[in-house]
Amino acid sequence: MADKVLEVKNVSKTFTKDGVMFGAVKNLSLEVYAGEILGIAGESGCGKSTLSRLCMGLLKPDEGEIYVCGKRLGRSTFKELRPAMQTVFQNPGDTFNPSYTVGSGLFEAGRSLGIGKDVCKKRMTELLSLTGLSESVLKRRPKELSGGQLQRLAIVRALLCEPKILIADEAVSSLDVSVSANIINLFSDLRDRLGIAVMFISHDLGVIGCISDRVAVMYSGEIIEIGRAEKVLGSPEKEYTKRLLMA
Repeated sequence: MADKVLEVKNVSKTFTKDGVMFGAVKNLSLEVYAGEILGIAGESGCGKSTLSRLCMGLLKPDEGEIYVCGKRLGRSTFKELRPAMQTVFQNPGDTFNPSYTVGSGLFEAGRSLGIGKDVCKKRMTELLSLTGLSESVLKRRPKELSGGQLQRLAIVRALLCEPKILIADEAVSSLDVSVSANIINLFSDLRDRLGIAVMFISHDLGVIGCISDRVAVMYSGEIIEIGRAEKVLGSPEKEYTKRLLMA
């Protein structure tokens, strides 16, 4: 059996809005294994992004535990575990400093993760080739590049420290259909070549179905259905999943 890269055990997170408490994530458990893509599906507001932030250690759970590569994620282990888990966000243009070239931004990201300049440069060259980009993009500023190019560069940045898992939070929702398809194929290719795990979060079940080995459907902070993609999306058990597929 493949190694367990991420384990979420009975995690809950509550927020307060306008004086009213609501559970964004409720007693949620899941596992992600090396070399698999787990799709997290659900409508806006179901708790998908809160789950991703909890898994990245950007939010602290009120209850429950999160393990990355067998070690409990917490304040004392966050710095140690940070290189093992990286995120690719929805709007790549927002994650690059417009005042600098993307090459400078990538070197800064490597420096912040403790990667030496020579190693970072070698790794960047390998990853640019792997993601279908030329080294000439490193001299350009974010505004000079397309959304697809920026998202590929965001993936390069995420892979610099050779993480064990990528958390892709609506990573293709801001891209047009053809570019989105290319990025989806890239995630699948990276999984096959690198053996990396991917938690792929999307409100679009069509996208989820194209990329996922397993699918977890979230509703109101809970996972209501999880299993092989062909089972969950081909013959769902829950009415909510059926409604999502019909939307």
